[in-house]
Amino acid sequence: MQYDDFASLCKNRRSVRTFEDTPVTKEEILKLLELARHAPSVDNLQPWHFHVVLDQEKRKALMDACCYGNFVEGAGVFMIVTADLRVKKEAKKILWNPKEVEYSCITAMEHIWLGAVAMGLGGSWVSLHHGKPHEILGLPHEEVVIGGMMIGHPKKGDKTAMQERKPLKELYTFHE
Repeated sequence: MQYDDFASLCKNRRSVRTFEDTPVTKEEILKLLELARHAPSVDNLQPWHFHVVLDQEKRKALMDACCYGNFVEGAGVFMIVTADLRVKKEAKKILWNPKEVEYSCITAMEHIWLGAVAMGLGGSWVSLHHGKPHEILGLPHEEVVIGGMMIGHPKKGDKTAMQERKPLKELYTFHE
């Protein structure tokens, strides 16, 4: 892969919230999860767990637990990403920042989003209220909900525009 190909992939990613009725296949889901499996993580702990919610009743119940998640039902697939805090015991060294395990899950989510774009799919992040997803999915207490991901085939004619990005010069400081 060339830099320009990757840059194009990143630049063409956008948050998609309206989807076609076309389902996302289990094969497509597994391809995306395979990409997530290769994401970097603190001390290679790979703390993520992806709860793939296809059941419509559970998705409807989870929609009520989402902040701005009124699009969840229409997505081809809805995933809830959790960090399994039990992996901290497996660390070979001290984890100085207690959030490192949770932050690692975000890299796996980004792998999925970029993979979805490369496959012609789209998606969006969904924030969830704590507690309700645990109750609905029967999640163990040691799994912290990081967020939800809607993935699907973007609705034809969707007008979701690319959001204006800050100029590059506002995003960095060289300390020389």
